[in-house]
Amino acid sequence: MKKILTLLMVMALVMTGFTACGSGNEGEAGGNAAGSVEGTPAEIIEKIYEQHPVADLPLGTIEIDLADADAVKMFTGLDSADKIDSAAASESMMGAQAYSLVVVRVKDAADAASVAEEMMNGIDQRKWICVEADDLRVAAAGDVVVLMMVSSQHADVVTAEGIIGGFEAVAGALDLNETK
Repeated sequence: MKKILTLLMVMALVMTGFTACGSGNEGEAGGNAAGSVEGTPAEIIEKIYEQHPVADLPLGTIEIDLADADAVKMFTGLDSADKIDSAAASESMMGAQAYSLVVVRVKDAADAASVAEEMMNGIDQRKWICVEADDLRVAAAGDVVVLMMVSSQHADVVTAEGIIGGFEAVAGALDLNETK
């Protein structure tokens, strides 16, 4: 019930015109080093959508409050935000479409693989009412981890592989590209 209430509150904020903005330097790490991805998680989501547009789904992007353990678990599947510097999620803001793109920047790039594995194993693919995301992928590049899950019912519009391909175009080489 807490998860549903949290999601409804987030959706209400987005639907009333709430826009999450970063300062530009916030959440950036790695500069121009090989394997790094510049920008905040929300900016990285925008870059992914530039590479792989998603039409026909009413999507909104929000910053994830790392102090809210329930939100961290619901969006990332992580039990703790201890290794996380910042995170954002893009989800359907109307109706019950099983779609979630989550970008997490870890504090230490050495933790990216373990965070990605924990996200993949911890995420609830049935967190929506009456729908399930059966297409799940995670990938990492430098200190950025991306989790993408969507219902195969939307395969004509978007797939997890397509979004991960957009992330690869933004990031260059990926450290891992796992499917569950």
